[in-house]
Amino acid sequence: MSINQESILLLKGIIEKKGHVHFPSEGFSMYPCIRQNDLCTFEKAPVLKKGDIVLFHTKSGQLVAHRLVRIRHQNKQMQYIFKGDTNLYCDEPVMGEQIIGKLTAISRENQTKAYMAAPFDYMWSWLMLLFPFSSRFLKRYINQKIAN
Repeated sequence: MSINQESILLLKGIIEKKGHVHFPSEGFSMYPCIRQNDLCTFEKAPVLKKGDIVLFHTKSGQLVAHRLVRIRHQNKQMQYIFKGDTNLYCDEPVMGEQIIGKLTAISRENQTKAYMAAPFDYMWSWLMLLFPFSSRFLKRYINQKIAN
């Protein structure tokens, strides 16, 4: 989803004022954790840790929610490295000012709201972090699912 600077400021303002913002998901980069058309709830993220799913904007103006895989310090600045669970490669480094919020809940059609503190979410997060090659299998599965 493309977004301009005014919209980014508006999103950050809504999170500051209301405490959260809801977004419908697009794409398959976070499958099966996030599925097409899930309603994702993002809240302010004062502290991020490996495994968190974070909403950020890219330098080209794309709005993305991917998993934090690494935090690094370069040129006295903190950079965040994200990756979609089904993506084969990491995204370009993200600076703190590009971060909008952290995923806290997912609402899926005909199911109760799932909060990101559930044991399955922790296990899935660590599986993705410890076994990054599993993205290849997920990517292959999604490609077959879309083709059928």
